[in-house]
Amino acid sequence: MLHPPFSRRPVNGHTPSRDNLPSIVATMDNHTEQSLRLLDKIKQSLATPESTSAEHVQVLADISRLQLAVETPLETIYRIGHQTWQNACAGVSVDVQELASARDADVVFLVRIMRVIVALGLCTESGANGYKANSKTQIMTIPQGIASFKSWFDIFTPTAAKLPEYMRSQHYQNPTQSTDSAFAYANGSEFWKHLTDTPEHSHIFNDFMATRRQGRPSWYDIYPVNRELLLSCSNANKNPQPEADVLIVDVGGNRGHDLVKLRAKYPGLVGKMILQDLPEVIAHASFEPDDGKVIEAMVHDFFQPQPVRRIYSLS
Repeated sequence: MLHPPFSRRPVNGHTPSRDNLPSIVATMDNHTEQSLRLLDKIKQSLATPESTSAEHVQVLADISRLQLAVETPLETIYRIGHQTWQNACAGVSVDVQELASARDADVVFLVRIMRVIVALGLCTESGANGYKANSKTQIMTIPQGIASFKSWFDIFTPTAAKLPEYMRSQHYQNPTQSTDSAFAYANGSEFWKHLTDTPEHSHIFNDFMATRRQGRPSWYDIYPVNRELLLSCSNANKNPQPEADVLIVDVGGNRGHDLVKLRAKYPGLVGKMILQDLPEVIAHASFEPDDGKVIEAMVHDFFQPQPVRRIYSLS
């Protein structure tokens, strides 16, 4: 049985009551020394002009821990609870052109939305009912930002809204079949069938997959490509197989963006690159002539046996 937030279960050794509840929810935990150590660590990290992606992730984690240490329990649950409405307003802000052309839009209503968007840092208030773009605004106007937000809101938010209900209906058992997943429960079919039956969502999701790694490390930035792939080619030449000329198979590789970038970064790699995905995705995969000589698009469902034996990348 799940316990409600204000049950009489002990919290840090103390049993909440209506008398001491205000002090519990409105008082910071006594983490002053921890907070100061985190603050010093964050300052040192920010003083380093160039950092690795791992160091960048670490400083963000430290900032999150600092916020948790400083805010009261009540502020924490309010922040989490308000995220639903903040995210909804952020989703509205993606439709910039629609908002800009809505001549009959209620100004008061738009201002209310913009207040939340400003608070989220997605734009800057320049005056009374005036706003200007910042770096966060710009990310929401390029394909990567638009596809990300539309994917999260149009495709995945309905599942998130149904998740508590789904978990109760399953008696909190871990699903073992995609047809019994939270997505299937919320949408009436499992994820891949839903995309097939809903072309608009399929288009949004494919755009998201094609752009989601932009500005972030890809697998070939971490994997020892020169050593492992060149070694694989050498072994294949010593022990010829029907697939010996195949360098790599990108399983579920969308429209081939990873393979194109891999070729650009490692032009010395030799061998065919196989792109595999569902028919409706492969139909939109196109390459420049040089890439097209090396990358071969193949229709394949990755839930079925793999027809090509080689090194695989699961995108």
